[in-house]
Amino acid sequence: MPALLTPFTPEGMIHRSTLRDLVEHFIELGMDGLYLCGSTGEGLLLSEAERSLVVETAVDAVDGRVPVIVHVGDSSTRAAQQLTRQARDLGADGVASIPPFYYHFSGAEIAAFYRALKETAGELPLYFYNIPDLINSRLDVDLARDLFEDGVIQGMKYTHHDMLTLQGIMEACGGGLNVFSGPDEKLLSFLVMGVDGGIGTTYNCMPELFLGIYQAYRAGDLDRARVLQQQANRVISVMARFNMIPALKAVMAFQGWEVGGPRGPFLPLSSADRDRLRRGLEEVGFFSMKGEFDL
Repeated sequence: MPALLTPFTPEGMIHRSTLRDLVEHFIELGMDGLYLCGSTGEGLLLSEAERSLVVETAVDAVDGRVPVIVHVGDSSTRAAQQLTRQARDLGADGVASIPPFYYHFSGAEIAAFYRALKETAGELPLYFYNIPDLINSRLDVDLARDLFEDGVIQGMKYTHHDMLTLQGIMEACGGGLNVFSGPDEKLLSFLVMGVDGGIGTTYNCMPELFLGIYQAYRAGDLDRARVLQQQANRVISVMARFNMIPALKAVMAFQGWEVGGPRGPFLPLSSADRDRLRRGLEEVGFFSMKGEFDL
């Protein structure tokens, strides 16, 4: 699933027509679902009304063809519950949330936060979005086990490099937790570890490559999956020289998508940095890889 970016008009409004076009593009390519208003979608930089508009537009465009997971994270329980209610009422198939952030909340407070979201979500699956590098807490094995066994969380997006904890969580939940890899550069590694799939940022600009990795792995062709992951990582290495969200928006523009710039306080890449980014992508074969790798 792409962690879908949020396109903006030149005036900084939600670009609904481009959002619809992106949805159609990814479904036609064969993506298994969409993840809205997460880190890549700049969800925490959007107002509640804007988040609602993104979900409403995307869900309507999907029209039930693939599942839609909506990130509803916020710094307060009340706000996250309202976003959960909003996503549920607009037709989302699941909701996800980072833990509450800024303050150093205890494990009991984090657990209470997710229990409140699940109460609001009702029958919708709730995913724990574990991204400890950006917040003050992380999902540990004991908390994962308790929340899973109590029916609070049904899945997890794991955006971290600690594979020991990942294995511990998956084993503690008896294989029943629906787990998605978060780090794009580790999709294949995480698939080998037993996760169910991936949700990623650069899936937006090279979806065929990540579909190829996933399909090759599922077909047992590890050699092809490894070659494709290595190519993805070359591209990611170039993009990682810059702030990732502005870089992604620039790469999408290189491909002809009218996605606008990033939402402040992000700054768009300068002309010089856009040139550096394009040259770097050319050097690693980004613009020719569909043919080179038979995608």
